[in-house]
Amino acid sequence: MNFELNENQSKFLIRIADTSVILGQRLAELCSRGPFLEEDIALSNISLDLFGRAEELYKIICSLEGNKFSPDDLVYRRNERQYFNLKIVEQPNEDFAWTIARQFFHDCYAKAVFETLKNSDNSELAGLSMKVLKEIKYSHMHAKDWMERLGLGTEESNQRLQFAVDHLLKYVEEIFDFDELDKMFLPNYKEIESNWQSEINQTLTACNLNRKEIPPLSMRDYRDGFHSEHMGHLLSIMQYLPRAYPDAKW
Repeated sequence: MNFELNENQSKFLIRIADTSVILGQRLAELCSRGPFLEEDIALSNISLDLFGRAEELYKIICSLEGNKFSPDDLVYRRNERQYFNLKIVEQPNEDFAWTIARQFFHDCYAKAVFETLKNSDNSELAGLSMKVLKEIKYSHMHAKDWMERLGLGTEESNQRLQFAVDHLLKYVEEIFDFDELDKMFLPNYKEIESNWQSEINQTLTACNLNRKEIPPLSMRDYRDGFHSEHMGHLLSIMQYLPRAYPDAKW
């Protein structure tokens, strides 16, 4: 099936939708594996929010593209190079600290993006963004609370979180390497980066963590469909049943 997108807005939105569905998949992997019951439920609920967000974005994309394909097609029938998610969200759940740091970095960015998209000329997208912002508010609060609890907790929890932060910072530079498509739909892109950097720095300092100089990875941009070594493995699990049973519905 040909998944080439023609509309600029759908080309931009697929990046956000893919980021949401891949992060949702990572959190879904933790179902029944949370550190305790309440946290297991919290992570599962955030995962469901991300899946729901992605599905609604895919519906908008399909509409913009004349319904040549369905949300199911976009999720389950594209290959690795046809996905355009941030590489940071495909990083595995090495431990709970990694999960929290990854979520916090993502939520700080997603919050700013949807704050901008709530003013979109596309009424459906604007309405969805208002709903999504309520979900992100909870997820962001949840992740920030855990950043503080782990960073200011035991020596081991601080070290584990510091290790996670050091690794994940490698994937940050590509987020803000905005291209013309980003600038078209995020005209306040400079403010988005500035606010993200400010919040991250303040939070790390408050959590007794260091913002080290981490050289970015020499990998090609996610906007061109390039990924880390983890993406193919993730898709093989996520897409197995729908590809084995193509008539199933997501």
